Amino acid sequence: MSLVSVIIPAYNQGHFLAEAVNSVLAQTYPLFEVIVVDDGSTDNTAVVAQSFTDPRVRYVYKKNGGLSSARNEGLRHAQGDFISFLDSDDCFLPEKLEILLATLEEQPAVGLVAGQSIPVDEHGRHVGKRFDTPLPEDPRRLLLGNPLHVGSVLVRRMWQDKAGFFDESLRSYEDWDMWLRLARAGCPLHYVPQPVALYRFHTAQMTRDGRQMTTATFAVLDKLFDDPALPADWQALRDQAYSQAYLRKTAQAYQGRDYAAGRQSLLQAVTLDPALLAGDASRLANHFSAWVELPKTSDKFAFLEDIYHHLPPELPALQQRRRPDLGRAAMQMAYECYAQGNMAQARTAVRAALRYQPGRITNRGTLAILLRTHLPFLQTS
Repeated sequence: MSLVSVIIPAYNQGHFLAEAVNSVLAQTYPLFEVIVVDDGSTDNTAVVAQSFTDPRVRYVYKKNGGLSSARNEGLRHAQGDFISFLDSDDCFLPEKLEILLATLEEQPAVGLVAGQSIPVDEHGRHVGKRFDTPLPEDPRRLLLGNPLHVGSVLVRRMWQDKAGFFDESLRSYEDWDMWLRLARAGCPLHYVPQPVALYRFHTAQMTRDGRQMTTATFAVLDKLFDDPALPADWQALRDQAYSQAYLRKTAQAYQGRDYAAGRQSLLQAVTLDPALLAGDASRLANHFSAWVELPKTSDKFAFLEDIYHHLPPELPALQQRRRPDLGRAAMQMAYECYAQGNMAQARTAVRAALRYQPGRITNRGTLAILLRTHLPFLQTS
């Protein structure tokens, strides 16, 4: 059996750390070491980490240097033939190591294998849509965005050594930078369509800082495309890669209700990739639908309304989609709320659907939801 090194960088997450470590100790695959790297925490991280008596858990303290620095320290201490990373506020599912290691052992040429992750809140409740975007068959398409949650990955040590350490100049998206470096080095990548990790979203989480994430997105791309050794077939995706980066910036801007910045970055995305407006701009509309499914979106329909009500006037194709797209989204929400027994929200949603598309009143499904959500309300009023 092969030893797996699980590196857990920890900075002031003592309240989640025990759950993270226990999720590794509960693995069905037993041969692993857990390296908890305390990145200069000022809370009870040290106490929690040193409370484990299992000899497979090791504690390392270092002066605060950031997430990449902590992961690199873990790599220096790692003794395994395979490397896995786990942020201190996330968790592995029990069969994570067994599932991914089986793939690497069955396919010796594969250097990195990744599974799916399930988003949860600070209480462990599932939120949002599962992270189930597969790895692209063409590794260059990793330029268009990071499909991986770091906790869902297992890397063969020889490939990790080839790629080197995490870039400590990056404050976010250092994992995306690493996957790109592995791909450029020729590392074969493989995807397993099974959930293997829990990805926690909470108020103190770094990835909620939209400005930091936006800065890091462009820093990763600038670093890559400024490299004179980047092959021409990678360079060919430059405009599309930056267009996708501007789309992510757009989503962050609308999330923060910075509508001027959202309109500007959306126009930049379209300028770099005019194909986004092909036909009836359905590709852009699909991006909007994906944004509202992000776990950090508290009111999905209100967010979609915000987007459509603050579009650049220079994009008439999107303007024309506003009423039908919002009508469909509201009706979908009405069906979902009704199925969940939430009559108040279903009633609000069906009213919104009819406000944007009055003609829906002739649809039997719409009429049924309307009557079923309003009849009890009328009888008691």
